Amino acid sequence: MPTTGSSPHSAEASAPASPFTGVVERPSVDHLFRLMQQHHVQLSMMADTKANIIITVSSIVLTLVLGRVGSPDYRLSMAVLGVFTLAALLLAILAVLPKYQRMTHLPEVLPDHFNISFFGHFAGMDQARFLRELAARLQPGQTYETIARDVYGLGSYLASRKYPFLRLSYLFFLSGFLLACLIQAGRFIFH
Repeated sequence: MPTTGSSPHSAEASAPASPFTGVVERPSVDHLFRLMQQHHVQLSMMADTKANIIITVSSIVLTLVLGRVGSPDYRLSMAVLGVFTLAALLLAILAVLPKYQRMTHLPEVLPDHFNISFFGHFAGMDQARFLRELAARLQPGQTYETIARDVYGLGSYLASRKYPFLRLSYLFFLSGFLLACLIQAGRFIFH
């Protein structure tokens, strides 16, 4: 929660009530949050693995395409395959490219999107302030909100960045192969 910076307890006095204030801390809630975090981390790892597969395969296909693009019989289909494969490669790279914007000028009252669990947000703090902010979030009623914000951040990033780029990458890769095959089949049938 935001702090005014004058004392470690000032965050509690000025902060709006957490939606988790009435939630009793118990093992089942802890387990649910742990499960949600692990699930999001696994989804992120799966997306990275799939993107790395596309990057590797696209690089190999582009190497092969460059060797065949000069052949008059394959020029058009190889050019189409090359363009679509290059697009797939770039989209896969964007899917795994870290979105890191270090928050360097942190105001006394932290913005709502601030996530104490993310290194990119707390790296701009000195250690003493980090410890104060973390201690404020470990108070009863604050821990679950902190974890929920982290889970939300992970899920939002997956939904808005990784998976859309990954999906487009696969679609471009598949479309390039299909178009190249159709072009070659058309050349074979009509010539």
